[in-house]
Amino acid sequence: MPSFAPRNEPRKKKEELELKKLILKNAILNGLTLEIISKKAEIYKTAIVSYNKAILHVIKDYEWKNKTHSFNKEKATREIEIWQNKKVETIITEIKNQL
Repeated sequence: MPSFAPRNEPRKKKEELELKKLILKNAILNGLTLEIISKKAEIYKTAIVSYNKAILHVIKDYEWKNKTHSFNKEKATREIEIWQNKKVETIITEIKNQL
């Protein structure tokens, strides 16, 4: 018997995503160099893609078990496509606008 219950949602990936976003915001607020901010933005971009891939994995698992779920497969796929093609400069600008 496993010591942990199977995951029903990508909770850990969501927490990682929120942490990476906070790190990027702090890098911008602290006025770090553009090179460092760009690296943080790239890490944030990777975290978003990973989170959406985790959602797709959960969806696939639910569909395999013939269970209902509240996740949107098309939205997750679209987000992956959008974020993989998004430039780092655009990400930095979007985060600056949120501050």
